[in-house]
Amino acid sequence: MSVLFVFLSATLATLGVSTVLRRRPPREAVPLALRGGLAVMFLVTGVSHFAGLRDDLVAMVPPVLPHPELLVTVTGVLELAGAIGLLLPRTAAWAAGGLGLLMVAMFPANVYAATAGLTLAGEPATALLPRAAMQLLYIAAAVAVVVTHRRQAVLGDRLGQLITGLPRAYGPAATMREVPGAGIVLVSRLRLRSVWQVPGFLLASLRLRRALRHAPGALWLDLAAQPLTATFWTWSGWTDEEAMRRYTRSALHAHVMRTYRPRLRESGFRSLPAAQAPTTWSEVRGMLDARTPRASER
Repeated sequence: MSVLFVFLSATLATLGVSTVLRRRPPREAVPLALRGGLAVMFLVTGVSHFAGLRDDLVAMVPPVLPHPELLVTVTGVLELAGAIGLLLPRTAAWAAGGLGLLMVAMFPANVYAATAGLTLAGEPATALLPRAAMQLLYIAAAVAVVVTHRRQAVLGDRLGQLITGLPRAYGPAATMREVPGAGIVLVSRLRLRSVWQVPGFLLASLRLRRALRHAPGALWLDLAAQPLTATFWTWSGWTDEEAMRRYTRSALHAHVMRTYRPRLRESGFRSLPAAQAPTTWSEVRGMLDARTPRASER
Protein backbone atom coordinates (compact mmCIF):
# COMPACT_ATOMS: atom_id res chain seq x y z
CA MET A 1 0.00 0.00 0.00
CA SER A 2 2.95 2.33 0.55
CA VAL A 3 3.57 2.39 -3.22
CA LEU A 4 -0.04 3.46 -3.78
CA PHE A 5 0.42 6.25 -1.22
CA VAL A 6 3.56 7.44 -3.04
CA PHE A 7 1.78 7.43 -6.41
CA LEU A 8 -1.32 9.28 -5.18
CA SER A 9 0.68 11.81 -3.16
CA ALA A 10 3.03 12.62 -6.04
CA THR A 11 0.13 12.82 -8.50
CA LEU A 12 -1.90 15.18 -6.32
CA ALA A 13 1.15 17.30 -5.53
CA THR A 14 2.00 17.68 -9.22
CA LEU A 15 -1.63 18.45 -10.00
CA GLY A 16 -1.71 21.14 -7.32
CA VAL A 17 1.48 22.78 -8.53
CA SER A 18 0.29 22.68 -12.15
CA THR A 19 -3.16 24.15 -11.54
CA VAL A 20 -2.45 26.61 -8.73
CA LEU A 21 1.10 27.83 -9.30
CA ARG A 22 1.49 27.28 -13.03
CA ARG A 23 -2.21 27.87 -13.81
CA ARG A 24 -2.38 25.09 -16.36
CA PRO A 25 -5.83 24.05 -17.63
CA PRO A 26 -7.05 20.59 -16.45
CA ARG A 27 -6.47 19.16 -19.93
CA GLU A 28 -2.74 19.78 -19.50
CA ALA A 29 -2.51 19.44 -15.72
CA VAL A 30 -3.94 15.92 -15.39
CA PRO A 31 -1.54 14.20 -17.86
CA LEU A 32 1.35 16.09 -16.26
CA ALA A 33 0.19 14.99 -12.80
CA LEU A 34 0.03 11.35 -13.90
CA ARG A 35 3.53 11.64 -15.31
CA GLY A 36 4.75 13.08 -12.02
CA GLY A 37 3.02 10.41 -9.96
CA LEU A 38 4.37 7.55 -12.06
CA ALA A 39 7.85 9.06 -12.21
CA VAL A 40 8.14 9.38 -8.43
CA MET A 41 6.61 5.94 -7.88
CA PHE A 42 9.01 4.20 -10.26
CA LEU A 43 11.93 6.17 -8.88
CA VAL A 44 11.12 4.80 -5.41
CA THR A 45 10.44 1.23 -6.57
CA GLY A 46 13.47 1.28 -8.87
CA VAL A 47 15.79 2.24 -6.02
CA SER A 48 14.26 -0.52 -3.88
CA HIS A 49 15.56 -3.07 -6.41
CA PHE A 50 19.07 -2.21 -5.23
CA ALA A 51 18.63 -1.18 -1.61
CA GLY A 52 16.18 -1.83 1.19
CA LEU A 53 13.86 -4.40 -0.39
CA ARG A 54 16.23 -6.16 -2.77
CA ASP A 55 16.20 -9.49 -0.90
CA ASP A 56 12.40 -9.45 -0.65
CA LEU A 57 12.07 -8.66 -4.38
CA VAL A 58 14.45 -11.47 -5.28
CA ALA A 59 12.27 -13.83 -3.22
CA MET A 60 9.20 -12.65 -5.18
CA VAL A 61 10.55 -13.94 -8.49
CA PRO A 62 8.61 -17.14 -9.31
CA PRO A 63 10.80 -20.26 -8.98
CA VAL A 64 10.23 -21.16 -12.64
CA LEU A 65 12.24 -18.12 -13.73
CA PRO A 66 16.06 -18.36 -13.77
CA HIS A 67 18.55 -15.90 -12.28
CA PRO A 68 16.21 -13.99 -9.94
CA GLU A 69 18.89 -11.55 -8.80
CA LEU A 70 19.68 -10.59 -12.41
CA LEU A 71 15.97 -10.14 -13.16
CA VAL A 72 15.57 -7.83 -10.16
CA THR A 73 18.59 -5.81 -11.29
CA VAL A 74 17.38 -5.49 -14.87
CA THR A 75 13.84 -4.53 -13.91
CA GLY A 76 15.22 -1.99 -11.43
CA VAL A 77 17.30 -0.35 -14.14
CA LEU A 78 14.29 -0.29 -16.47
CA GLU A 79 12.10 1.32 -13.80
CA LEU A 80 14.68 4.03 -13.12
CA ALA A 81 15.14 4.69 -16.84
CA GLY A 82 11.37 4.86 -17.27
CA ALA A 83 11.05 7.30 -14.39
CA ILE A 84 13.59 9.62 -16.02
CA GLY A 85 11.89 9.24 -19.41
CA LEU A 86 8.55 10.28 -17.92
CA LEU A 87 10.01 13.66 -16.94
CA LEU A 88 10.64 14.68 -20.57
CA PRO A 89 7.60 15.41 -22.79
CA ARG A 90 9.33 14.04 -25.87
CA THR A 91 10.04 10.66 -24.25
CA ALA A 92 7.07 10.48 -21.86
CA ALA A 93 4.89 8.36 -24.16
CA TRP A 94 7.67 5.87 -24.88
CA ALA A 95 8.57 5.64 -21.19
CA ALA A 96 4.96 5.18 -20.09
CA GLY A 97 4.36 2.54 -22.73
CA GLY A 98 7.48 0.64 -21.74
CA LEU A 99 6.64 0.82 -18.05
CA GLY A 100 3.10 -0.38 -18.75
CA LEU A 101 4.47 -3.45 -20.53
CA LEU A 102 6.97 -3.95 -17.71
CA MET A 103 4.17 -3.95 -15.13
CA VAL A 104 2.29 -6.58 -17.11
CA ALA A 105 5.45 -8.70 -17.36
CA MET A 106 6.15 -8.41 -13.63
CA PHE A 107 2.60 -9.15 -12.50
CA PRO A 108 3.29 -12.92 -12.08
CA ALA A 109 5.79 -11.97 -9.37
CA ASN A 110 3.03 -10.06 -7.58
CA VAL A 111 0.72 -13.07 -7.87
CA TYR A 112 3.42 -15.34 -6.47
CA ALA A 113 4.11 -12.98 -3.55
CA ALA A 114 0.39 -12.76 -2.68
CA THR A 115 -0.29 -16.52 -2.92
CA ALA A 116 2.95 -17.81 -1.37
CA GLY A 117 2.64 -15.79 1.84
CA LEU A 118 5.81 -13.75 1.27
CA THR A 119 6.67 -10.58 3.14
CA LEU A 120 7.87 -7.13 2.07
CA ALA A 121 9.84 -5.11 4.64
CA GLY A 122 8.64 -7.53 7.29
CA GLU A 123 4.95 -7.07 6.44
CA PRO A 124 2.75 -9.63 4.64
CA ALA A 125 2.51 -9.01 0.91
CA THR A 126 -0.69 -7.29 -0.23
CA ALA A 127 -3.53 -9.70 -1.03
CA LEU A 128 -4.02 -10.59 -4.66
CA LEU A 129 -7.26 -8.71 -5.35
CA PRO A 130 -6.17 -5.28 -4.04
CA ARG A 131 -2.74 -5.79 -5.61
CA ALA A 132 -4.36 -6.48 -8.98
CA ALA A 133 -6.57 -3.40 -8.60
CA MET A 134 -3.53 -1.23 -7.88
CA GLN A 135 -1.69 -2.63 -10.90
CA LEU A 136 -4.68 -1.80 -13.10
CA LEU A 137 -4.63 1.76 -11.73
CA TYR A 138 -0.93 2.19 -12.54
CA ILE A 139 -1.34 0.67 -16.01
CA ALA A 140 -4.34 2.91 -16.71
CA ALA A 141 -2.26 5.95 -15.71
CA ALA A 142 0.54 4.82 -18.03
CA VAL A 143 -1.92 4.36 -20.91
CA ALA A 144 -3.32 7.85 -20.28
CA VAL A 145 0.21 9.30 -20.54
CA VAL A 146 0.79 7.41 -23.80
CA VAL A 147 -2.47 8.69 -25.29
CA THR A 148 -1.93 12.33 -24.30
CA HIS A 149 1.75 12.46 -25.27
CA ARG A 150 1.90 10.15 -28.30
CA ARG A 151 1.88 13.02 -30.80
CA GLN A 152 4.89 14.70 -29.15
CA ALA A 153 6.69 11.36 -29.08
CA VAL A 154 6.11 10.62 -32.76
CA LEU A 155 6.85 14.13 -34.01
CA GLY A 156 9.99 14.30 -31.89
CA ASP A 157 11.28 10.97 -33.19
CA ARG A 158 13.45 10.92 -36.31
CA LEU A 159 11.56 7.82 -37.46
CA GLY A 160 8.39 9.87 -37.53
CA GLN A 161 9.97 12.24 -40.04
CA LEU A 162 11.07 9.59 -42.53
CA ILE A 163 9.30 9.59 -45.89
CA THR A 164 8.52 6.33 -47.65
CA GLY A 165 7.95 6.93 -51.34
CA LEU A 166 6.55 4.74 -54.11
CA PRO A 167 8.11 4.57 -57.58
CA ARG A 168 6.99 7.35 -59.89
CA ALA A 169 3.80 6.60 -61.84
CA TYR A 170 3.60 8.03 -65.38
CA GLY A 171 0.48 9.27 -67.13
CA PRO A 172 -0.56 9.27 -70.81
CA ALA A 173 1.29 12.54 -71.48
CA ALA A 174 4.57 11.23 -70.04
CA THR A 175 6.44 11.79 -73.27
CA MET A 176 6.39 15.51 -72.43
CA ARG A 177 8.17 15.06 -69.10
CA GLU A 178 11.55 15.88 -70.60
CA VAL A 179 10.45 19.25 -71.98
CA PRO A 180 12.01 21.91 -69.71
CA GLY A 181 9.47 24.24 -68.11
CA ALA A 182 6.47 22.56 -69.71
CA GLY A 183 3.20 22.22 -67.82
CA ILE A 184 2.21 22.69 -64.21
CA VAL A 185 3.11 20.94 -60.96
CA LEU A 186 0.82 20.23 -58.00
CA VAL A 187 2.11 19.34 -54.54
CA SER A 188 -0.08 18.37 -51.60
CA ARG A 189 0.10 17.33 -47.96
CA LEU A 190 -2.77 15.50 -46.23
CA ARG A 191 -2.45 14.80 -42.50
CA LEU A 192 -4.98 12.37 -41.01
CA ARG A 193 -6.36 12.63 -37.50
CA SER A 194 -5.23 9.13 -36.51
CA VAL A 195 -2.61 6.59 -37.55
CA TRP A 196 -5.39 3.99 -37.56
CA GLN A 197 -6.73 5.65 -40.73
CA VAL A 198 -3.41 5.26 -42.58
CA PRO A 199 -4.07 1.79 -44.14
CA GLY A 200 -7.44 2.78 -45.57
CA PHE A 201 -6.16 6.06 -46.94
CA LEU A 202 -3.15 4.32 -48.45
CA LEU A 203 -5.43 1.95 -50.38
CA ALA A 204 -7.50 4.90 -51.59
CA SER A 205 -4.31 6.72 -52.65
CA LEU A 206 -3.17 3.69 -54.63
CA ARG A 207 -6.52 3.69 -56.48
CA LEU A 208 -6.01 7.36 -57.36
CA ARG A 209 -2.46 6.57 -58.45
CA ARG A 210 -3.72 3.89 -60.85
CA ALA A 211 -6.39 6.26 -62.17
CA LEU A 212 -3.75 8.89 -62.96
CA ARG A 213 -2.07 6.48 -65.38
CA HIS A 214 -5.09 6.94 -67.65
CA ALA A 215 -5.91 10.60 -66.92
CA PRO A 216 -5.60 12.83 -70.02
CA GLY A 217 -2.86 15.42 -69.55
CA ALA A 218 -1.19 13.60 -66.65
CA LEU A 219 2.61 13.55 -66.83
CA TRP A 220 3.62 11.78 -63.61
CA LEU A 221 2.81 11.32 -59.93
CA ASP A 222 5.02 10.72 -56.89
CA LEU A 223 3.29 9.45 -53.75
CA ALA A 224 4.96 9.35 -50.34
CA ALA A 225 3.89 8.81 -46.75
CA GLN A 226 5.07 9.45 -43.21
CA PRO A 227 3.10 6.61 -41.56
CA LEU A 228 3.97 7.45 -37.94
CA THR A 229 2.63 10.98 -38.34
CA ALA A 230 -0.30 9.86 -40.55
CA THR A 231 0.82 12.24 -43.30
CA PHE A 232 0.67 11.72 -47.07
CA TRP A 233 2.39 13.76 -49.76
CA THR A 234 1.81 13.96 -53.52
CA TRP A 235 3.89 15.59 -56.22
CA SER A 236 2.47 15.48 -59.73
CA GLY A 237 3.05 17.00 -63.16
CA TRP A 238 0.41 18.01 -65.73
CA THR A 239 0.37 19.41 -69.23
CA ASP A 240 -1.82 22.31 -68.09
CA GLU A 241 -4.08 23.46 -65.29
CA GLU A 242 -7.24 22.25 -67.02
CA ALA A 243 -5.92 18.68 -67.16
CA MET A 244 -5.09 18.83 -63.47
CA ARG A 245 -8.55 20.14 -62.61
CA ARG A 246 -10.29 17.45 -64.66
CA TYR A 247 -8.51 14.80 -62.61
CA THR A 248 -9.16 16.43 -59.23
CA ARG A 249 -12.85 16.79 -60.16
CA SER A 250 -13.19 13.19 -61.37
CA ALA A 251 -15.74 10.95 -59.63
CA LEU A 252 -13.09 8.80 -57.95
CA HIS A 253 -11.01 11.70 -56.65
CA ALA A 254 -14.12 13.51 -55.44
CA HIS A 255 -15.35 10.36 -53.67
CA VAL A 256 -12.04 9.80 -51.86
CA MET A 257 -11.75 13.41 -50.73
CA ARG A 258 -15.40 13.52 -49.63
CA THR A 259 -14.90 10.33 -47.59
CA TYR A 260 -11.68 11.43 -45.90
CA ARG A 261 -12.24 15.16 -45.49
CA PRO A 262 -13.80 14.73 -41.99
CA ARG A 263 -10.81 12.53 -41.04
CA LEU A 264 -8.18 15.10 -41.97
CA ARG A 265 -6.37 17.06 -39.31
CA GLU A 266 -5.12 19.47 -41.96
CA SER A 267 -4.36 19.67 -45.66
CA GLY A 268 -2.29 21.86 -47.94
CA PHE A 269 -2.05 22.24 -51.70
CA ARG A 270 0.09 24.33 -54.01
CA SER A 271 0.32 24.51 -57.80
CA LEU A 272 3.09 26.28 -59.69
CA PRO A 273 4.67 26.38 -63.14
CA ALA A 274 6.95 23.45 -63.90
CA ALA A 275 9.87 25.85 -64.27
CA GLN A 276 9.51 26.68 -60.54
CA ALA A 277 8.85 23.10 -59.44
CA PRO A 278 10.70 21.50 -56.52
CA THR A 279 13.29 18.83 -57.27
CA THR A 280 13.42 16.90 -53.96
CA TRP A 281 10.99 15.76 -51.28
CA SER A 282 12.70 18.09 -48.84
CA GLU A 283 11.79 21.02 -51.06
CA VAL A 284 8.21 19.77 -51.34
CA ARG A 285 7.93 19.54 -47.56
CA GLY A 286 9.50 22.92 -47.02
CA MET A 287 7.23 24.49 -49.61
CA LEU A 288 4.09 23.27 -47.84
CA ASP A 289 5.30 23.52 -44.25
CA ALA A 290 5.98 27.21 -44.83
CA ARG A 291 2.32 27.72 -45.64
CA THR A 292 -0.15 28.10 -42.78
CA PRO A 293 -3.23 25.94 -43.45
CA ARG A 294 -6.50 27.77 -43.79
CA ALA A 295 -9.13 27.17 -41.12
CA SER A 296 -11.08 25.02 -43.57
CA GLU A 297 -7.98 22.88 -44.06
CA ARG A 298 -7.47 22.09 -40.39
